Amino acid sequence: MEHDGWVKGLAVTKDGKRILSGGKDRVLKAWDVETHQPIAKWGGHHGFISCIATSPDDQLVASGDYKGRIVIKEMKEGGRIKHAIETGWHIMMVHSICFSPDGTKLASGHVDKMIRVFDVENGNLIQLGPIQGHSGWVTSVVWSLDGSQLFTASNDRSIRFWDTETGQAIGDPLTGHTQAFSSISLSPDGTKLAGASWDTTVRFWGTDSGDPIGEPLQHETGIEVVTFSPSGEFVACGEQSGKVSIWRVPWWDDSKKVIAYAQLLGRAVSHSHCHFRHLNRCWTCVLLKCFLSALLTDVVCSSRL
Repeated sequence: MEHDGWVKGLAVTKDGKRILSGGKDRVLKAWDVETHQPIAKWGGHHGFISCIATSPDDQLVASGDYKGRIVIKEMKEGGRIKHAIETGWHIMMVHSICFSPDGTKLASGHVDKMIRVFDVENGNLIQLGPIQGHSGWVTSVVWSLDGSQLFTASNDRSIRFWDTETGQAIGDPLTGHTQAFSSISLSPDGTKLAGASWDTTVRFWGTDSGDPIGEPLQHETGIEVVTFSPSGEFVACGEQSGKVSIWRVPWWDDSKKVIAYAQLLGRAVSHSHCHFRHLNRCWTCVLLKCFLSALLTDVVCSSRL
């Protein structure tokens, strides 16, 4: 699973069968999760690919690049381009994109400090226009589960909430990090946000109250990405050093351990036909091993790329 140069954007389809990747070579590639073999290779970008997102029904994939272009492709139609949206010159680099829960809208965060929301059907900017309020690059955009709000993070060290009908800010910005936000992730139940920063910590906030939750998770180097596990029990964090670490979230109820362990064990058994002779060469195996270890020992599991 390789590109010609560094990889910046990654996504996994909702059915868990395909990985999508893109980066310096400006090519969007699709890979089979089990065999790690390429399925498709698509063009359409003039700049380095910076971010990738899939629609809720896995029919579409969107990718943004360093020159401000957003390409929406139809995965079931051989990667046919549905829309190629030009948001501006290279100063409008697309940092982050995310489909709305119903798949009808696509939100994007940009270097020009703006948030844009597009109609997926016609590719047009929706009527509320570019949303502004951050004083730095918008590095991450996430929808609330019901689609009524957008959560955005910036290198101005804040998270902001937005009403998706009016484009107006909701409440005060969430703060706490001492350096730029690199990534945010919404918990599966929609009640909490995890924020990763170059200040070497991951912090948590409640989406209803905006209050911080628990103590920051301290790492050795700046963090580029954070994401919740499907169960909501863990967060996986990717550091600038190349280390990937997995932590149990501070509010997890230990009574849920048995159910979570059984679910993960089932996944491990279903993946037992892995083609890799050495376990540590398969990232699915590595992550499953880490999750199972964390369940049993309550300690952080980490692996270095």
